[in-house]
Amino acid sequence: MCGIAGVVSLGRPIADRTGVARLLSDALAHRGPDGGGVWSPASMSAADVLLVHRRLAIIDPGPDGAQPMATPDGRHHIVFNGEVYNYRELRRDLEARGERFFTQSDTEVLLRLLARDGAPSLARVRGMFALACWDDAERSLLLARDRFGIKPLYVASGGPDAAGARQIAFASELTALQAARLLDGEPSPAGVLGFLSWGSVIPPLTWQRGVEMLAPGSWRRWRDGAFDSGVFADARDAYRSASTGARTSERDYRAAVGEAVRDSVRAHLVADVPVGVFLSGGLDSGAIVSAATSAGATNLQTFTVGFDDASSEADAARMVATHFGARHHELRVDASHVAADFPKILARLDQPTIDAVNSYYVAKAVAATGIKAVLSGTGGDEMFGGYASFTRIPRAMSAKRACGPLWPLVAPIAGAFMPPRLQARWRHFAAADGSVVDSYRVQRGFLLPEELDDLAGPALRDAGVWRDAHGELDAAEHALLDPSGAEAPSASIARLESRLFLESQLLRDIDVMAMAHGLEVRVPFVDHELLGAVWPELGWRPALLRHKRLLYSTLERPLPDAIVRRPKQGFTLPFGRWIGGELAPVVRDGLARLADRRWIAPDAPARVWTAWVSGRVHWSRPWGLAVLGHFLDGARA
Repeated sequence: MCGIAGVVSLGRPIADRTGVARLLSDALAHRGPDGGGVWSPASMSAADVLLVHRRLAIIDPGPDGAQPMATPDGRHHIVFNGEVYNYRELRRDLEARGERFFTQSDTEVLLRLLARDGAPSLARVRGMFALACWDDAERSLLLARDRFGIKPLYVASGGPDAAGARQIAFASELTALQAARLLDGEPSPAGVLGFLSWGSVIPPLTWQRGVEMLAPGSWRRWRDGAFDSGVFADARDAYRSASTGARTSERDYRAAVGEAVRDSVRAHLVADVPVGVFLSGGLDSGAIVSAATSAGATNLQTFTVGFDDASSEADAARMVATHFGARHHELRVDASHVAADFPKILARLDQPTIDAVNSYYVAKAVAATGIKAVLSGTGGDEMFGGYASFTRIPRAMSAKRACGPLWPLVAPIAGAFMPPRLQARWRHFAAADGSVVDSYRVQRGFLLPEELDDLAGPALRDAGVWRDAHGELDAAEHALLDPSGAEAPSASIARLESRLFLESQLLRDIDVMAMAHGLEVRVPFVDHELLGAVWPELGWRPALLRHKRLLYSTLERPLPDAIVRRPKQGFTLPFGRWIGGELAPVVRDGLARLADRRWIAPDAPARVWTAWVSGRVHWSRPWGLAVLGHFLDGARA
């Protein structure tokens, strides 16, 4: 796990190459506190190249694993952020084909694989990665990102300028490109609109003009100032149904999934340093601990965040740790901590998000112990059907279809019984086209279209801006949310939750918050081999979707009954209580800043606050808008 960055310039040298390298390296130092490296060619011919790396040493932590790394002939140079969990298997295959290795690192394996087989060979990689590889013979830069988007990669390309020069820059964090003055700092209306729609900025959009997030599972090659691109793996394909029923006996299916869970956890434990576990007290993180002990992990350390609220899962986490004999660590957090740390958290966000604060604190707790790598249960709900959306959306869609022409009469009656904060969402669902994506928007969207129309300010209201921003957002939504084939209803929900909530928010937040503390987070439930074992067949076995039965019932070492029986509540801090107390000034100030920047209407802060106080909107409404206001104000300060 590391930080990477670089610049390639055609037609002229990189201006102040040494200074740019220093700025990029310093901006990414928190991602790689164990060392750094820079490479540029000895002399510039057609292109000037700069590759920058910051290292968090996990596999082959000695000097042999340092980057940027080159092939023996000096043709290919790579900077790589992430882990290749099957690097030993890939290495054996390459050795059988004549390759000879000089290190024990996964970086060298990835470099030789690309040099020999090209970008399509990334489909063979099991792991998380973002990479840049310079080919000196072709004068080309290859950029790629893992199939789930676990590791981030921002890309900014410009030119040609008045002199005909072209330039491309990339980095693990957008703030690094800003620090090196490779971006102009202007917010993107499409990125802001994306946040207002979903509570995070969906790829390839970012909050800033002129830079985009490389799409998961894709590669892009820049040569002679032009791009060609491709997809080496499309995670959507795993959800497609070739038939309308289960294909194996339930016993065989459960056995295969249980082994796939253990195999994924075993693979994610590969490291040359100790690996811990984030432990929330729920089924997912508990299953990770169980599978890790089945895989032979010893002296396991677990970590959780507790707080003074009935929703705290600290007691449950402690129970799981004791049950499996792990050494447990706990960090206590209250509203005063969040208020005091808020500027530091904002500085590390990289992109605005409703989430991330809890990840900041649990990562801080782990890093304080000296642990460099930790497993997380993130992705378990998306993989095994843990969210309420898996039942609510299909049920609501079925009811709407069953009512047929009577729906316009039934819907208002049903809506009258909804809690006040759900009535606007019900009205949207009642009037919508009934598609699974639109139904999912009702479940997961931050502001629904009519709410956005009501709150949007002059900076978005300009007709040209509004039209163009919606066009960019629509294109991003289709690329992210459209299926690649026919699916069972629950498979559609799993895909949507994975593509949007998991990949576009949770994984990004975990990465940036953990790396703020120099910590690597691994996610065994976000694994393509496990995905292939679970889906699409789980879509035809609804009984195994209930309460994630497929997950907990296939563990070799069962979880405590009290953990299995606990209602799902999710791991989040009690913002609903805190923003009415110590966090109120932070929230109200953020709302005011967003209005001052004209992204929301002048009277929106008062209306949003009043709506939350009266119970007509969820606490995430004022909180999310406040985070956006603080973020955009600070980013342009």
